Amino acid sequence: MKREFLVQDSRKLHEYLHENSLTCKLYKYEDKNSYMYDSKDYTYVLEEYKKPLNLDILVIIFKEEIILDETTRLLKEVTGDIRYSKDYLILFGNPKNYEFDEKRVFEKCEKAGISRLDLHFKMEMSSTKVFRVVLYRLNQLFILEYEMYIKQDIEYEDLEKSHKKLIKALNLSKKLFDKKIIKQILNDAEDLYMLLNHQETFEKYVLNFQMFVYEDNFYVKENTFKPIHFFNKKEKLFELL
Repeated sequence: MKREFLVQDSRKLHEYLHENSLTCKLYKYEDKNSYMYDSKDYTYVLEEYKKPLNLDILVIIFKEEIILDETTRLLKEVTGDIRYSKDYLILFGNPKNYEFDEKRVFEKCEKAGISRLDLHFKMEMSSTKVFRVVLYRLNQLFILEYEMYIKQDIEYEDLEKSHKKLIKALNLSKKLFDKKIIKQILNDAEDLYMLLNHQETFEKYVLNFQMFVYEDNFYVKENTFKPIHFFNKKEKLFELL
């Protein structure tokens, strides 16, 4: 069995491994240098990827359950994160180059309000994060236009267009998020007439959407980090923006 961790300071980690290991071997490859340290209980492999990746990963190989010490406990674990697998690193490069905090983007959306906001996505980004941002923005615009329509500041056709975009995005996101919460949101949101004429339906929709968009537990875990490149309906998603 093995666990993998990101390494920020490989020099310090080398010093630690030298002190706590019995042997050390260096294997040189075209794209990386691999340092193998054997200790009493574990084998440590420090993978130092060369440019353009500039990425260091510690792999701990063990037979029985691993106990992290003070040094390894501070490292960020990426075990099972598909973005750090060999194939993905070759295809898309270092994940830090296309990683982003979606909640910071939410803040930008709020500041922009109804004004134009250009969202720039790279095909390597997490499908889940991108859809989360898109849904947040489309919902935000719909709510703002809903309020404008109630005040008779926009025409029904404008609100209807905004509503249709939101519903399409929700339907496209079913592979990425828990189907139960998406089904519940769609049940509340699909009928624009009900949203406009039944305040309790509108409030229920708003509450459920806010709970969903901020809660990580609604991710479909196996698809969380799949890049947009592999999402077969990506073109339809970008048509909504």
